Amino acid sequence: MLTGGVWAEIKLGNEHLRLFSENNAQGVQSSVYNVTKRTWLAPSEAADDVEQGKEKAVECAREYLKSAGHSELPPIVWKESRSR
Repeated sequence: MLTGGVWAEIKLGNEHLRLFSENNAQGVQSSVYNVTKRTWLAPSEAADDVEQGKEKAVECAREYLKSAGHSELPPIVWKESRSR
């Protein structure tokens, strides 16, 4: 059960990623989902708190986008989980 956290989207070229840092029944977890390929780049990695989870998700996204040929991340806007 989700008790709080944040998420963000990155759209860069043909890439579309969703980053998550959420507090749930297992604790705080970070993950990155590739919307285009419908696969998890980094499924549920433990974090000490939501801020560390955000950092882990951003680093995963940065590494993936760098390997896909993109040199920089666009600005990331975090939203409260379950917001629209």
